Amino acid sequence: MAPTPLAPLSAAILVAAFLISVAPASASSWALALKTGSTAEAQAQPAPPAPASASAACVSSTVAKVTVTWSAVVHATTYTIYKSTTTSTGSYSSTATGVTTTTWTSGTLTTGNYYFKVAAYVGSKWLGAQSAATAESTIATNSCVQP
Repeated sequence: MAPTPLAPLSAAILVAAFLISVAPASASSWALALKTGSTAEAQAQPAPPAPASASAACVSSTVAKVTVTWSAVVHATTYTIYKSTTTSTGSYSSTATGVTTTTWTSGTLTTGNYYFKVAAYVGSKWLGAQSAATAESTIATNSCVQP
């Protein structure tokens, strides 16, 4: 028997109907069940806050490196440092991950203006909001300036 042109369309509609019927209306409508005899407990908590008081300082006026510091976030296991070379409101990219202290020093930076933000991880997957941007750090040939 030759396939009809409607067969693929019918299958697609059937799959879409199935997916709609099993997808929850929202994340808050998931139902959880515990195995009989289980003493497990589930708790929800908010995402970690953004680290406060992020600041950047030149390592020295003759070294093209910057040290970023911030306040610790309760329960944070690691921090990620983000860098922008455009403006404090520009796009940021991850420059260091897995930082376990509240201080991080960059490698040697190239000439330009730098801004940094910090975010805290709780565990390995729970990332909080990014901090406010640090003040600008300007790197010139073999020097660092905090305007």
